Amino acid sequence: MTSFMKRAMDRMKQKNNREQMLFLLDSLLINGAYLLTGSIYLSGYAILLGAGDFLTALLNSTANYATILSIFSYFLFERKTNRKRLLLALNFLSRTLMAAIAVLPLIFPDAKTRLVLLTVLVISSEVVWGIYRIGWTVWMMTTVPKETKSDYIYTRTFYTRIIMSVVSLSAGFLLDLSNKSYIGYLFLFIISYLLSLSDIVVLNKIDDPGYKVSDPSQMNKNTFLEPVRVKDYRRFLSFVFLFYLGFTMASSFTPSYMIRYLNIDFKHISTFNVLTQVAMILTNRYWSRIEKHKGYTFTICTSAFFTISPALMMVFVTKNTWPLLFISNILAGIGAGGFTSLFTYRYEIMPTNNRTIYEGWYYLALGFSVLFAPFLGQFVINLIPVFTNAFIQNSQIQILNLVSFVLVSIMLYFFFIHPAKKKKRLKD
Repeated sequence: MTSFMKRAMDRMKQKNNREQMLFLLDSLLINGAYLLTGSIYLSGYAILLGAGDFLTALLNSTANYATILSIFSYFLFERKTNRKRLLLALNFLSRTLMAAIAVLPLIFPDAKTRLVLLTVLVISSEVVWGIYRIGWTVWMMTTVPKETKSDYIYTRTFYTRIIMSVVSLSAGFLLDLSNKSYIGYLFLFIISYLLSLSDIVVLNKIDDPGYKVSDPSQMNKNTFLEPVRVKDYRRFLSFVFLFYLGFTMASSFTPSYMIRYLNIDFKHISTFNVLTQVAMILTNRYWSRIEKHKGYTFTICTSAFFTISPALMMVFVTKNTWPLLFISNILAGIGAGGFTSLFTYRYEIMPTNNRTIYEGWYYLALGFSVLFAPFLGQFVINLIPVFTNAFIQNSQIQILNLVSFVLVSIMLYFFFIHPAKKKKRLKD
């Protein structure tokens, strides 16, 4: 592990060292900040304010489905040779809107009003963030030479996961220390906002590389639809949509299930998250080797099975068996370590020009899948009868996870395994 990271860091220092190191620091700051206002902590805060299971699941997935509108960022970014000021403004606006959710209980005594404003602020923040993220991703990737791209992404992910582990564990103990009260969440949101402001200071030190402005006459329907006309990218978009639809239909209900029904302490939930991060850190080196020797397709498929495996574990998780979550989060971390290939792969198959439109279509596919997922999950839940036995305490959630695992496994078979078998038969 140490030698791998040393080699990767040495390669980073050979070219564009300053920019890459600043983007690494940016990653540490913003991922720490983002973690404290998202996922399990946002779900816990929503439950504290009185949100039900469905709204909690919907808010838990906001970061992904709010990116749907970011497809139109193409018309915003491709007209600008210098994007830095715009990106910093979008970053500040998004994080300020998210920080505003902290003061809702202080200003609005009515529970319904708080929940409406919570939903509006979270979605607005994530819509702006989705637009920002596309411009930021293209900005970052322009600093990374093609020959060191994979190493840089794995190195950046390695250090980011370490910071996220520390932040997650600290946040969990803070919330438990405050007895999951409003004061605990208020401290988390204040810390998150301070980290976000620090991130903007760091980004301001990175040079704007300058971009070739697209000819307005070429910004037409054909250019806009280009990504879906490219066979490899169209297939990639289909995979992203179907995978996250099947995966998120169950995973979006997991935070509510752990907090409301299993009544698990945040220190345990934070420990789960840390285990995920640690597993990802420890397996990064091996996934990087697998990617180089076996290719992107094998790496994405194999890591996808690890990523979805926690859904199968959740089928057996009850108040008596909740320690199984330790194992499921380790498996999730192993999968996440290899699923980083999804990022590098999409930059491998997209051209160097018009990358913002390709990124826009990626987030459109991801956004729609994650938006539909809670509705699909709720639809399936309504079809499942409520019953209990020696293994089942919450039949609807537990069976929903089984359905999710089966559907994604079938999808992975037809996307990867069946074509590989067919290709092998033709070769023989």
